[in-house]
Amino acid sequence: MNSMNSSFNGKKAFIYITILVVVIIINIISNKKYIIGNFFSGSISHIELEDSHVKPFIEPKFLNRDVQVLSGYSIDTLLLKENVDEKSVVESSRALSLVFDPRDLKAGSNVTISYDWLNQTEFLGYEIDINFDQSVIVHKNSENIFVAHIVKKSYSKIVNSGSGTIENSLYQSALSKGISANVIMNLIQLYSFDVDFQRDIKKGSKFEIVYEDYLDKRGNVVKHGNILAAVLKFEDRRVPIYRFTTNDGKVDYYDESGKSARKALLKTPVNGAYISSSFGMRKNPISGFNSVHRGIDFAVKTGTPIYASGDGVIKNTIVSDRGYGIHIIIRHPNGYETLYGHMSAFAKGMYPGLRVTQGQVIGYVGSTGFSTGPHLHYGTKYNGKFVNPNSIKIPPGRILSGDDLVAFKKLVSDIPLSI
Repeated sequence: MNSMNSSFNGKKAFIYITILVVVIIINIISNKKYIIGNFFSGSISHIELEDSHVKPFIEPKFLNRDVQVLSGYSIDTLLLKENVDEKSVVESSRALSLVFDPRDLKAGSNVTISYDWLNQTEFLGYEIDINFDQSVIVHKNSENIFVAHIVKKSYSKIVNSGSGTIENSLYQSALSKGISANVIMNLIQLYSFDVDFQRDIKKGSKFEIVYEDYLDKRGNVVKHGNILAAVLKFEDRRVPIYRFTTNDGKVDYYDESGKSARKALLKTPVNGAYISSSFGMRKNPISGFNSVHRGIDFAVKTGTPIYASGDGVIKNTIVSDRGYGIHIIIRHPNGYETLYGHMSAFAKGMYPGLRVTQGQVIGYVGSTGFSTGPHLHYGTKYNGKFVNPNSIKIPPGRILSGDDLVAFKKLVSDIPLSI
């Protein structure tokens, strides 16, 4: 009896499954009509179905291959190397030359070559990255003729961050964390107002930086944007900065209280240097006698750019084989003057009376005059007397208030720094 019941139940289940399958097949057949939209750049466009939720798989139209232009290659050479037929190479290059000079193609440029998805030997065209903003596309039109046009590239912007502990230098430690050299140099420049990179930063100091990156359609970083926030933490102090745009449209960096991080004079008017001689009494390396060293020496390789430490007017540009050698003196507001000695050369266009801005390149490190090696001698005068650049107490620039301060405080809370 049990055996008969089991057999009956099995037949019953089979009938139910058969009926269910038949119903599904009938439903699919009755709703099989669909309309497929156009394809663009190898991706599947929206598929619109009539009276059905079934979306059949549709193959893409293009197969794209990314290649880089090698040194000495023309676009023709590159295409022939990729086994594109000679007739297509000639015709596509003719179209390209109407909007872009093929001789301007640079080594390292990215070229995306497109083939038919079903017939992967059929060449359809290519796209060349010209620069950050533009690319040129060569493709077949509806009459199967190659045409070319310049298009504006679009990018997605993301926010990146990095942090770490300084082992030797801020530059090397940040580089080891995957932060690009350009972002690090911008960070150093921002902190040049308030940080003595020789004395303040020691092993164990910490850093954190939040910055923008721009990605192309392949997800590659093509450009770094603004530094949005950063913090340096030493043994005895923490120095955060935030990028903020005020209601009058001016962009600057501020500390957590809303005081501008920008000071009247930079503490370090050259990047990547270390202090080889401080302000004060020392044994003169040239004469051998003790004398007052009326400035700070920053040792760094020849040719390193030297920046104006503040806004001002060039007082003198002096070329000499003695003393400070080739040097510039800049007059600043409120009784300050700065001197930049032992240059290898002035920057182009420097002359007495020229107005310069803070951070502007005014010359390049050298070893002219009485010097034992490449370095920048940086001197500061206040009301006609030399003073220690590190002892100057310069008030901050703009201090936020009112609606600006309220908006800034919100920005600070929206970008939490963990250090």
